[in-house]
Amino acid sequence: MLKRIQPEVGVWYENTEQETLFEVVSIDDDSSTLALQYFDGELEEIELEAFVQLRLKVIDQPEDWSGPYEIDQEDRDDHEFSGVSNEHDNEYFPFDDFESGGVRVYDDY
Repeated sequence: MLKRIQPEVGVWYENTEQETLFEVVSIDDDSSTLALQYFDGELEEIELEAFVQLRLKVIDQPEDWSGPYEIDQEDRDDHEFSGVSNEHDNEYFPFDDFESGGVRVYDDY
């Protein structure tokens, strides 16, 4: 007997018949529809009834987050994506004074 999987937002699934990976990104209870985003970035809306008929298995989120964005390894290693440095590194931002014990409020008036 086939176990029917109920959809959950943020969970990744593998359609074992079509060999596709997707994440449920929203559920509309009023219209009984789901929004899916496939690993390649494609979005699709399907009926809840159609979802429960699919042969699915729950999987971990794919490690290669860049799948739908087509970012090469060279681009990921670029300065912009590495997080090592930023053009604003030496600037002061008001939230720099944030302390875990509270928040300081400054009034410019």
